Amino acid sequence: MVKKDNKIYALGFTLIELIIVLVIIGLVVAITTSSYLAARVQGNEGGAKGALRTIQSACVSYRSTTGAYPVSLAAMGSTYLGGGLEGGEKSGYLFSLANANGGETYTATAVPKTANYTGVRSYCTDTANVIYIYDAATIAADGTACPPGGTAITG
Repeated sequence: MVKKDNKIYALGFTLIELIIVLVIIGLVVAITTSSYLAARVQGNEGGAKGALRTIQSACVSYRSTTGAYPVSLAAMGSTYLGGGLEGGEKSGYLFSLANANGGETYTATAVPKTANYTGVRSYCTDTANVIYIYDAATIAADGTACPPGGTAITG
């Protein structure tokens, strides 16, 4: 308190002023956090598509060497894949590979490790070397072809 001209004045902020400042800070934090999460999901999905392109190339190379498509990512190992992709996890996505028809066909899938947090959509590719996108967070492939309902990605 300050005494001036025989009057006492209180210094500081009122409770209403403090609440308004806290609400503004909370809104700024909420906006930046949601933007960060959206950017991370978009980055993870881009990484998943890139990893599937790597798997496509590795499968073609593996087949030209061995005469059949690989049975799993681990079967190709770092010789064909590299970058740790043979472990089946990268950029918040889980990758799997299956073959069928005696190694004549394959499907590779990418599903988010944690749905709606590390990714929203799933991806699949097969011997047609086209990447399909699915709005569902989980898909399964049998080694013969990507499941129906996907949309082909161009570019």
